[in-house]
Amino acid sequence: MYKLLKILFAIFILSGCAYEPVLLKKNYDFYFTQITSEGESKINKIIIENFKENTKISSNKKYQIFFSSKKNKKVIASNKKGDPQIYKIDIILAYNVLKNDVSILNNEILKQATYDNIDDKFELLKYEESIIKNLSKRFADDILISIEILKE
Repeated sequence: MYKLLKILFAIFILSGCAYEPVLLKKNYDFYFTQITSEGESKINKIIIENFKENTKISSNKKYQIFFSSKKNKKVIASNKKGDPQIYKIDIILAYNVLKNDVSILNNEILKQATYDNIDDKFELLKYEESIIKNLSKRFADDILISIEILKE
């Protein structure tokens, strides 16, 4: 009986916790009236979707953003036959945030990922797409956080 009470008490305490990280909050209190992008279309599409999901259209704080993305894939290591063993993806994102047509933030971010080769080329392609998607979401989060910090 005592063990059952301890378990119920622990579940009650843990379920009442509503911890949320401050810097990773969603629904930022601003939005982009204009989003312009160039470069890698897959990366740009993911970033734009993330912007739309995490900003409030009803906010009074309005910004414009222009960003440019560039992706490089390199072979880092090869086996004795010359076949690639390890790849590295570099994605560079340069962005400029404007408020009332005045530049308030101009930055460039580099993100990298290193991964092993997979014999199945279809699986390798899916894995690369997953890496690019995750890095793109991190880019969007970094931009949103930098604007949130800037406006405070």
